[in-house]
Amino acid sequence: MYPFIFISIALHLVSFLCIVLLYLKQSKSSEVREEVATSMEEYIEQLEQENDRLMTQVKTFVEKRENQLDIRLRVLEQNGNSVKPQPELQKSELPKQEKSIQPPEPKNPIVIQHPSSKNERNQKAIQLYQQGFAANDIARLLNCGTGEVELIVNMHGRSGQR
Repeated sequence: MYPFIFISIALHLVSFLCIVLLYLKQSKSSEVREEVATSMEEYIEQLEQENDRLMTQVKTFVEKRENQLDIRLRVLEQNGNSVKPQPELQKSELPKQEKSIQPPEPKNPIVIQHPSSKNERNQKAIQLYQQGFAANDIARLLNCGTGEVELIVNMHGRSGQR
């Protein structure tokens, strides 16, 4: 009978030891989980701050480039290049700094058109498309890219739906 009591006590001690080890392991894992959660929160905050900073930089860059493009368009228009003048650009005057900027005379003049301007080529592409011509044919006739023709037609379709 003593051997059974001895075996029972030994099993109880082993069980108690296992319970203590599991409890310690669980408390360590909960500490690790909390640490991981805290680290992830800090990482997410850093990402959000970095994204905000990047968005600000991108907005500034885009605004700067748009201003440079507008200035260049105004200068080209004043020099008599074949860019169609826009009403809003005719009304406004260039600041004193911008009047002194003179682009170099190119050997082959480059025509720059503002992306939002309704130029003759866009209108011609839309007319040809409405007459049933394919984008490849229109591109060949107007001497421009097929993707450009498709973009013009798609943009016209979207603005027509509004």
